[in-house]
Amino acid sequence: MNLALTDHDFDQVRTMAYDACGLSLHEGKRALVSSRLERIVRRNGFSSFASYLAFLSQRKAGDEFVEFIDTLTTNHSGFWREPEHFTFLRDRIMPERRGRLRVWSAACATGEEPYTIAMCALESGVANCSVTATDISRAALRKAIEGRYEQGKVAPLPVGWPGRYFQTGFTETGPAGELRVADPVRRLVSFSSINLLQPLVHLGIFDVIFCRNVMIYFDRNTRDKLVENLAAQLASGGYLFTGHSETLLRLPASLKYVRPATYRKV
Repeated sequence: MNLALTDHDFDQVRTMAYDACGLSLHEGKRALVSSRLERIVRRNGFSSFASYLAFLSQRKAGDEFVEFIDTLTTNHSGFWREPEHFTFLRDRIMPERRGRLRVWSAACATGEEPYTIAMCALESGVANCSVTATDISRAALRKAIEGRYEQGKVAPLPVGWPGRYFQTGFTETGPAGELRVADPVRRLVSFSSINLLQPLVHLGIFDVIFCRNVMIYFDRNTRDKLVENLAAQLASGGYLFTGHSETLLRLPASLKYVRPATYRKV
């Protein structure tokens, strides 16, 4: 079966992805979109992209559409990624909030970010810390909830942390030598599926929000609206961390620049 993603197909994919979650797919993403969706088309026996998209358009509330979004989104993460944020969190924010701290990892992917935040809390002696970890990708969330990682993944963490915050030697439930996030870390983190374009008020108010390396996939209008919504979920004096590659051209009046990719609510 020779499949080709036509201009009309690609336009339809772009519209569906943008309407669903604000994902902006420019022409340079066409080959990537074609490659990723072709696997679904072939696996399910569709004769063309057009027939698959017609099927999908009738199931926007179903598992098939979830798989479509999962396939188009990139879920790259890592422990201690962009370490300046974690050192600022651990050394500056947490000592001032040892009594209680509520953190939101708004695009948690496969879990490395929220688990790193939880480790920082344990290191800093925060008495009452909760980390809400959300992502639109249910496939990524399943991996995050499992909390199992190859040993090489934890190498960026500070010296001693892998030994304190991971368990080893899984042979019945996972490959031998694989590391599993230890229970004291896991207990601080709760995972759920969230579309950042939907209302967020039900999540409550946070002292710190991490929303990193997801806004690069949005156009400017979507990005500006999301930042406004994130600011509304921050407590007074709370902090917003964004990705270092993400430039916020229009800040809400309530947010002030603190340092690279770091903002505080006034």
